[in-house]
Amino acid sequence: MNRVNLIVISILAGLALQSALAAPSGPLPSLFPELPGWQKQGKAETFLPETLYEHINGAAENFLGYDFEQLAVQNYGNGQKQTMIAEIYFHGGLENAFGIYSSEKPLAGDYIPIGSQGYAEEGVLNFFCDAYYVKLNSFDLGRQGKAVLTALAENIAAAIGGKNILPEMLAAFPAPGKIPHGERYILHNFLGHDFLHSAFTADYEQQGAKFQLFIIRAGSEENAAALLQKYAALDKKNPAPVIKPGLLTINDRYNGPIRLSWRGELIWGMVGPQAAADALLETMAEKLAKQ
Repeated sequence: MNRVNLIVISILAGLALQSALAAPSGPLPSLFPELPGWQKQGKAETFLPETLYEHINGAAENFLGYDFEQLAVQNYGNGQKQTMIAEIYFHGGLENAFGIYSSEKPLAGDYIPIGSQGYAEEGVLNFFCDAYYVKLNSFDLGRQGKAVLTALAENIAAAIGGKNILPEMLAAFPAPGKIPHGERYILHNFLGHDFLHSAFTADYEQQGAKFQLFIIRAGSEENAAALLQKYAALDKKNPAPVIKPGLLTINDRYNGPIRLSWRGELIWGMVGPQAAADALLETMAEKLAKQ
Protein backbone atom coordinates (compact mmCIF):
# COMPACT_ATOMS: atom_id res chain seq x y z
CA MET A 1 0.00 0.00 0.00
CA ASN A 2 1.53 3.32 -1.04
CA ARG A 3 1.86 6.44 1.04
CA VAL A 4 -1.02 8.28 -0.72
CA ASN A 5 -3.43 5.45 0.04
CA LEU A 6 -2.36 5.46 3.67
CA ILE A 7 -3.02 9.18 3.92
CA VAL A 8 -6.48 8.80 2.35
CA ILE A 9 -7.34 5.96 4.71
CA SER A 10 -6.17 8.02 7.70
CA ILE A 11 -8.31 11.00 6.66
CA LEU A 12 -11.40 8.83 6.14
CA ALA A 13 -10.85 7.13 9.49
CA GLY A 14 -10.58 10.51 11.20
CA LEU A 15 -13.79 11.73 9.57
CA ALA A 16 -15.58 8.55 10.59
CA LEU A 17 -14.41 8.98 14.19
CA GLN A 18 -15.58 12.61 14.26
CA SER A 19 -18.97 11.54 12.87
CA ALA A 20 -19.28 8.83 15.49
CA LEU A 21 -18.49 11.24 18.29
CA ALA A 22 -20.94 13.85 16.98
CA ALA A 23 -23.98 11.58 16.61
CA PRO A 24 -26.00 9.57 19.13
CA SER A 25 -25.32 5.83 19.25
CA GLY A 26 -28.95 5.28 18.17
CA PRO A 27 -32.31 7.06 18.01
CA LEU A 28 -32.84 8.96 21.25
CA PRO A 29 -36.36 7.54 21.80
CA SER A 30 -34.85 4.04 21.88
CA LEU A 31 -33.14 4.98 25.16
CA PHE A 32 -36.44 5.27 27.04
CA PRO A 33 -36.97 1.95 28.87
CA GLU A 34 -40.04 0.04 29.87
CA LEU A 35 -40.62 0.44 33.63
CA PRO A 36 -42.66 -2.05 35.72
CA GLY A 37 -45.90 -0.47 36.89
CA TRP A 38 -45.59 2.38 34.40
CA GLN A 39 -46.65 2.86 30.81
CA LYS A 40 -45.30 5.13 28.11
CA GLN A 41 -47.96 7.67 27.22
CA GLY A 42 -47.83 8.11 23.46
CA LYS A 43 -44.74 8.30 21.31
CA ALA A 44 -41.68 10.25 22.30
CA GLU A 45 -41.42 13.79 20.93
CA THR A 46 -38.16 14.91 19.37
CA PHE A 47 -36.73 18.40 18.97
CA LEU A 48 -33.79 19.87 17.03
CA PRO A 49 -31.99 23.20 17.58
CA GLU A 50 -34.46 25.10 15.44
CA THR A 51 -37.48 23.70 17.33
CA LEU A 52 -36.12 23.45 20.88
CA TYR A 53 -37.88 26.68 21.90
CA GLU A 54 -41.20 24.88 21.37
CA HIS A 55 -40.42 22.72 24.40
CA ILE A 56 -38.32 24.97 26.65
CA ASN A 57 -38.77 28.47 25.31
CA GLY A 58 -37.26 30.32 28.25
CA ALA A 59 -34.24 28.02 28.64
CA ALA A 60 -33.50 27.13 25.02
CA GLU A 61 -30.69 29.69 24.69
CA ASN A 62 -28.69 28.09 27.50
CA PHE A 63 -28.92 24.65 25.90
CA LEU A 64 -28.07 25.98 22.44
CA GLY A 65 -25.05 27.68 24.01
CA TYR A 66 -23.65 24.22 24.74
CA ASP A 67 -24.01 23.00 21.15
CA PHE A 68 -27.32 21.21 21.71
CA GLU A 69 -28.14 18.79 18.89
CA GLN A 70 -31.22 16.72 19.76
CA LEU A 71 -33.86 16.24 22.47
CA ALA A 72 -36.29 13.39 23.02
CA VAL A 73 -39.17 13.65 25.53
CA GLN A 74 -41.22 10.72 26.85
CA ASN A 75 -44.20 10.87 29.22
CA TYR A 76 -44.91 8.00 31.62
CA GLY A 77 -48.06 7.27 33.62
CA ASN A 78 -49.40 4.62 36.01
CA GLY A 79 -52.73 3.31 37.24
CA GLN A 80 -52.86 5.91 40.03
CA LYS A 81 -52.80 8.72 37.43
CA GLN A 82 -49.32 9.70 38.53
CA THR A 83 -46.97 10.96 35.83
CA MET A 84 -43.30 11.38 35.00
CA ILE A 85 -41.53 13.19 32.18
CA ALA A 86 -38.14 12.01 30.90
CA GLU A 87 -35.98 14.28 28.73
CA ILE A 88 -32.76 13.17 27.02
CA TYR A 89 -30.62 15.95 25.57
CA PHE A 90 -27.75 15.11 23.23
CA HIS A 91 -24.89 17.62 23.14
CA GLY A 92 -22.36 15.91 20.90
CA GLY A 93 -19.61 15.34 23.48
CA LEU A 94 -18.76 14.76 27.12
CA GLU A 95 -17.57 18.31 27.84
CA ASN A 96 -20.69 19.98 26.44
CA ALA A 97 -22.99 17.58 28.29
CA PHE A 98 -21.10 18.29 31.52
CA GLY A 99 -21.28 21.99 30.73
CA ILE A 100 -25.06 22.19 30.42
CA TYR A 101 -25.48 19.88 33.42
CA SER A 102 -23.08 21.99 35.50
CA SER A 103 -24.93 25.18 34.56
CA GLU A 104 -28.06 23.83 36.28
CA LYS A 105 -26.76 21.70 39.16
CA PRO A 106 -26.86 23.10 42.71
CA LEU A 107 -23.81 23.47 44.94
CA ALA A 108 -25.60 21.82 47.83
CA GLY A 109 -27.66 18.88 46.69
CA ASP A 110 -28.37 15.18 47.10
CA TYR A 111 -25.71 13.88 44.71
CA ILE A 112 -26.05 10.29 43.54
CA PRO A 113 -23.82 7.90 41.55
CA ILE A 114 -25.85 7.63 38.35
CA GLY A 115 -24.18 8.08 34.98
CA SER A 116 -21.15 10.32 35.20
CA GLN A 117 -22.78 12.36 37.99
CA GLY A 118 -26.32 13.13 39.10
CA TYR A 119 -28.41 14.74 41.81
CA ALA A 120 -31.94 14.46 43.16
CA GLU A 121 -34.34 17.05 44.49
CA GLU A 122 -38.03 16.77 45.33
CA GLY A 123 -39.70 15.46 42.20
CA VAL A 124 -36.50 15.87 40.14
CA LEU A 125 -33.51 13.73 39.18
CA ASN A 126 -30.93 15.01 36.70
CA PHE A 127 -27.70 13.39 35.52
CA PHE A 128 -25.27 13.40 32.62
CA CYS A 129 -23.64 10.44 30.93
CA ASP A 130 -21.11 10.83 28.12
CA ALA A 131 -22.67 13.23 25.59
CA TYR A 132 -26.16 13.02 27.12
CA TYR A 133 -27.90 15.19 29.72
CA VAL A 134 -30.97 13.52 31.22
CA LYS A 135 -33.69 15.33 33.18
CA LEU A 136 -36.48 13.49 34.98
CA ASN A 137 -39.50 15.10 36.62
CA SER A 138 -42.30 13.44 38.61
CA PHE A 139 -45.61 14.67 39.89
CA ASP A 140 -47.50 13.62 43.04
CA LEU A 141 -45.37 10.53 43.71
CA GLY A 142 -44.89 11.27 47.40
CA ARG A 143 -42.28 9.25 49.30
CA GLN A 144 -41.77 6.79 46.49
CA GLY A 145 -40.75 9.56 44.08
CA LYS A 146 -36.99 9.30 44.47
CA ALA A 147 -37.00 5.49 44.21
CA VAL A 148 -39.07 5.53 41.02
CA LEU A 149 -36.97 8.29 39.42
CA THR A 150 -33.79 6.45 40.41
CA ALA A 151 -35.03 3.24 38.76
CA LEU A 152 -35.88 5.13 35.57
CA ALA A 153 -32.53 6.95 35.62
CA GLU A 154 -30.55 3.75 36.08
CA ASN A 155 -32.34 2.13 33.16
CA ILE A 156 -31.67 5.12 30.89
CA ALA A 157 -28.00 5.22 31.93
CA ALA A 158 -27.71 1.50 31.15
CA ALA A 159 -29.31 2.05 27.73
CA ILE A 160 -26.82 4.83 26.97
CA GLY A 161 -24.00 2.48 27.97
CA GLY A 162 -21.50 5.28 28.53
CA LYS A 163 -18.16 5.25 30.31
CA ASN A 164 -19.62 7.30 33.17
CA ILE A 165 -16.59 9.54 33.61
CA LEU A 166 -16.05 13.22 34.36
CA PRO A 167 -14.03 15.43 31.99
CA GLU A 168 -10.34 14.64 32.55
CA MET A 169 -9.41 18.31 32.99
CA LEU A 170 -11.30 18.49 36.30
CA ALA A 171 -8.66 16.29 37.93
CA ALA A 172 -6.15 19.15 37.63
CA PHE A 173 -7.93 21.29 40.22
CA PRO A 174 -6.26 20.99 43.66
CA ALA A 175 -8.40 19.46 46.41
CA PRO A 176 -7.63 21.79 49.38
CA GLY A 177 -10.29 24.48 49.63
CA LYS A 178 -12.28 23.29 46.63
CA ILE A 179 -16.01 23.66 47.18
CA PRO A 180 -17.76 20.32 46.56
CA HIS A 181 -19.58 20.20 43.22
CA GLY A 182 -18.38 23.70 42.33
CA GLU A 183 -16.78 22.61 39.04
CA ARG A 184 -18.26 23.92 35.81
CA TYR A 185 -17.52 24.17 32.10
CA ILE A 186 -18.11 27.46 30.29
CA LEU A 187 -18.24 26.98 26.51
CA HIS A 188 -18.46 30.61 25.41
CA ASN A 189 -17.41 34.06 26.66
CA PHE A 190 -15.48 33.08 29.76
CA LEU A 191 -15.18 36.08 32.11
CA GLY A 192 -17.32 38.02 29.63
CA HIS A 193 -14.69 37.99 26.87
CA ASP A 194 -15.60 36.27 23.61
CA PHE A 195 -11.95 35.58 22.69
CA LEU A 196 -11.45 33.56 25.89
CA HIS A 197 -14.16 31.18 24.62
CA SER A 198 -14.27 28.03 26.82
CA ALA A 199 -12.89 27.22 30.27
CA PHE A 200 -13.18 24.69 33.07
CA THR A 201 -13.69 26.37 36.44
CA ALA A 202 -13.80 25.37 40.09
CA ASP A 203 -14.94 27.43 43.09
CA TYR A 204 -12.75 27.65 46.21
CA GLU A 205 -12.76 29.05 49.71
CA GLN A 206 -9.64 29.24 51.87
CA GLN A 207 -9.31 31.14 55.14
CA GLY A 208 -12.53 33.00 54.44
CA ALA A 209 -11.46 34.12 50.96
CA LYS A 210 -13.49 32.96 47.97
CA PHE A 211 -11.94 32.64 44.53
CA GLN A 212 -12.12 30.63 41.33
CA LEU A 213 -9.51 28.61 39.47
CA PHE A 214 -9.80 28.03 35.73
CA ILE A 215 -8.23 26.11 32.85
CA ILE A 216 -8.40 27.20 29.21
CA ARG A 217 -7.42 24.88 26.38
CA ALA A 218 -6.49 27.14 23.46
CA GLY A 219 -5.89 24.38 20.90
CA SER A 220 -2.22 25.18 20.25
CA GLU A 221 0.69 27.11 21.71
CA GLU A 222 0.29 29.75 18.99
CA ASN A 223 -3.40 30.20 19.82
CA ALA A 224 -2.58 30.52 23.51
CA ALA A 225 0.00 33.22 22.83
CA ALA A 226 -2.40 35.16 20.59
CA LEU A 227 -5.17 34.88 23.17
CA LEU A 228 -2.96 36.24 25.95
CA GLN A 229 -1.72 39.08 23.75
CA LYS A 230 -5.30 40.10 23.06
CA TYR A 231 -6.21 39.78 26.73
CA ALA A 232 -3.26 41.91 27.86
CA ALA A 233 -4.09 44.58 25.27
CA LEU A 234 -7.37 45.33 27.10
CA ASP A 235 -5.37 47.07 29.85
CA LYS A 236 -4.89 50.58 28.47
CA LYS A 237 -3.41 52.05 31.67
CA ASN A 238 -0.36 49.85 32.20
CA PRO A 239 2.45 48.54 30.00
CA ALA A 240 1.59 45.17 28.53
CA PRO A 241 3.35 42.29 30.33
CA VAL A 242 5.82 40.15 28.46
CA ILE A 243 3.87 37.21 27.09
CA LYS A 244 5.96 34.09 27.52
CA PRO A 245 5.42 30.66 29.07
CA GLY A 246 5.22 30.77 32.86
CA LEU A 247 3.51 33.02 35.40
CA LEU A 248 2.12 36.44 34.59
CA THR A 249 -0.59 38.87 35.72
CA ILE A 250 -3.12 40.50 33.43
CA ASN A 251 -5.15 43.45 34.66
CA ASP A 252 -8.75 42.80 33.64
CA ARG A 253 -10.74 45.99 34.20
CA TYR A 254 -13.93 43.99 34.67
CA ASN A 255 -12.64 41.09 36.80
CA GLY A 256 -9.59 42.57 38.54
CA PRO A 257 -5.99 41.28 38.36
CA ILE A 258 -5.86 37.76 36.90
CA ARG A 259 -2.86 35.70 37.96
CA LEU A 260 -2.23 32.94 35.47
CA SER A 261 0.28 30.57 33.93
CA TRP A 262 0.81 29.36 30.39
CA ARG A 263 2.40 26.26 28.89
CA GLY A 264 1.75 24.88 25.42
CA GLU A 265 -1.95 25.02 24.56
CA LEU A 266 -3.00 25.36 28.21
CA ILE A 267 -3.63 28.50 30.26
CA TRP A 268 -4.64 28.21 33.90
CA GLY A 269 -5.22 30.86 36.51
CA MET A 270 -7.14 32.43 39.37
CA VAL A 271 -9.95 34.96 39.64
CA GLY A 272 -10.10 36.55 43.07
CA PRO A 273 -7.66 37.06 45.99
CA GLN A 274 -4.05 36.55 44.94
CA ALA A 275 -2.31 35.53 48.19
CA ALA A 276 -2.07 31.82 47.46
CA ALA A 277 -2.18 32.09 43.67
CA ASP A 278 1.35 31.02 42.73
CA ALA A 279 1.36 27.93 44.95
CA LEU A 280 -2.00 26.80 43.62
CA LEU A 281 -0.99 27.43 40.02
CA GLU A 282 2.19 25.40 40.54
CA THR A 283 0.13 22.52 41.90
CA MET A 284 -2.11 22.75 38.86
CA ALA A 285 0.93 22.75 36.59
CA GLU A 286 2.10 19.49 38.13
CA LYS A 287 -1.33 17.91 37.73
CA LEU A 288 -1.73 19.10 34.15
CA ALA A 289 1.67 17.70 33.25
CA LYS A 290 0.44 14.23 34.22
CA GLN A 291 -2.58 14.33 31.90
